[in-house]
Amino acid sequence: MKRLASEALVSVLFPTNIFLTKKWTIDDIAVELETCSGEKYTEDTEKALKKLLRRYQRIALENGISYEERQASRKRLADLVIGTSVMRLRHFYILSTTRHSTFEKRLDIAGRDSNNLNQQKDLIFYVVQSMVNLHADYMAQCDDNSVEPGANCLHFQNDLDRITFTHSIPRFLVKLLIEQYGVEQTESMASVFNKPGPITIRRNRIKCPTDKMLSDRLFKEDSIPSLLLSSIRTGNESDIAAPNGCLMLVANDSWSPYKKSIWSLNAWKDGWFEVQDAGSQLIAEATEVKPGDIVIDYCAGNGGKTFSMASQMYEASSCGLDNFKGCIIAHDVDHSRLKQLKGTLPRIGITSNETVAIYTTIDPGVELKERSADVVLVDVPCSSSGVLRRRPSQRFHLQEVEITKSFPSIQIQILNQASALVKQGGSLIYATCSISHYENEDVVMQFENQEGFESLWEPWSFSMSEKSHCRTFLPFYNGTDGFFIAR
Repeated sequence: MKRLASEALVSVLFPTNIFLTKKWTIDDIAVELETCSGEKYTEDTEKALKKLLRRYQRIALENGISYEERQASRKRLADLVIGTSVMRLRHFYILSTTRHSTFEKRLDIAGRDSNNLNQQKDLIFYVVQSMVNLHADYMAQCDDNSVEPGANCLHFQNDLDRITFTHSIPRFLVKLLIEQYGVEQTESMASVFNKPGPITIRRNRIKCPTDKMLSDRLFKEDSIPSLLLSSIRTGNESDIAAPNGCLMLVANDSWSPYKKSIWSLNAWKDGWFEVQDAGSQLIAEATEVKPGDIVIDYCAGNGGKTFSMASQMYEASSCGLDNFKGCIIAHDVDHSRLKQLKGTLPRIGITSNETVAIYTTIDPGVELKERSADVVLVDVPCSSSGVLRRRPSQRFHLQEVEITKSFPSIQIQILNQASALVKQGGSLIYATCSISHYENEDVVMQFENQEGFESLWEPWSFSMSEKSHCRTFLPFYNGTDGFFIAR
């Protein structure tokens, strides 16, 4: 298993042009590990894993390996490949410090004849294979519930190095987080980023009337226990209510997402629920959409929040609050995502629904008009730094200039465009899945400091007790993924 994983990871951790005529140093390799991902000549970790699993499947079938063994081996390979890739900085730090003399000998051998590509390749494979072995040890220590696996062999001169290498987070990102949140909160966040997040789902009120019905069906059909979330921890005197219909699935001996995919469950196929983090659900709830509203989801993507707002509209109408039919228009520059959104509508019960309609800007005759919407949600493209535990490899695709300049520049443009769609008396909600103030508070401040803001807008606080019109959710504190909302 370890050798197969090592062979798959060479093209992920090192670019193809690394085998050039050059005498390598430990510092050279360290720089490559932290910066090469995302470049066009490295392979995406998930793609490399898919290739490896196909290769393993052929080997397993040729050797008559049982289904149970194949499933266990596939999970082991996935853990080794994804895990080693994510924890690359930690493992290389250990390799280059605790095995320094052996490493130097390897470098010296490869450097004596830098034109010998085989020696260069042997060196790189030695590095990758050593890191895979270290990750296997790391996983074993995690299984033993060690507080900090391997911490006794890691020694650092400062907090920046300690968090960077212990948690395998790019140095620039750790530095930005320390500047914003301080050392203690940054370390808590970094630790959370290397652990799987909770599996939370949102009950689709259009198809399933009560939380109990959904909970009972999940347990009866698939032996999946679920917990109804009642509150989300905040930094204020009192917690806030959890999103309506937000349940957390609990893995046990009978079920886990590794044994049976969530998307293979009949309750999901019948449209009873969507997989959605509690923080993402809170963004949709922050819009406070009502029956009869004209709503624009300006960066709709695949429609997660579009469907959540539709569910809110339906429940409000079924409670007798209003009988007017609401309308949600989903917009996105990526038309393929809108096509996917449209394909989901029959499953969640929208096509025959008389309470809410969903259209997209790729539908004939549908267009966005200025000052036409009661509610505009702007969930802008961002660095996704708040959801790194869901997308662990994303950390090595981030660049500092994107977080501090590129994304904020795009975000303020999109926010200005979307704001023109809100009619008088309507609401504008800005959201990201970033935890950086550059993409959050700074963009909001730039929008609010524009000429004419005070004559057109007023901040909309979340409650009488909570006077702020901005909310930040952090994984280590709130239990959700990292999100920001302003309205």
